Amino acid sequence: MNAALRLLNPGGNLYVSFINLYANLVYAMKFAPECLLDQSEAGLAYMRALQTCKPFCGNAFTQAHFIYQQDIQPFMAQFPLEKLHLFGQECITSPCERNIMAQPQEVIDAWLNLCESLSEREELLSWAEHLMYIGRKKIEG
Repeated sequence: MNAALRLLNPGGNLYVSFINLYANLVYAMKFAPECLLDQSEAGLAYMRALQTCKPFCGNAFTQAHFIYQQDIQPFMAQFPLEKLHLFGQECITSPCERNIMAQPQEVIDAWLNLCESLSEREELLSWAEHLMYIGRKKIEG
């Protein structure tokens, strides 16, 4: 993060994408519901993180760091950034993405419009697998 901020001009925008703690759960619902029974060390560690709203680093559907959505703003607050946006990249469509994308374009467009209007609601961030923080580097002085 510090390297990116060193390269960013004052007043410039920084885009930071996070993998939501709930991403693995959404992935499991869509593609591998049986992984809920995973009793491996990584599977149990992920379930503990999920139950306690703590970040998880390790193997899930990929090797990654999964962050609890409420931890993003405090994490980003340590940097000289003005928060512009925090939104769910898939918004509420993530669990049903395949079904929605199989619809006629008019239906897809209606869902996309709805998602755009709801994407920054904090109570809906857990539906998205990926979260995007956009901040503007503060101008010193």
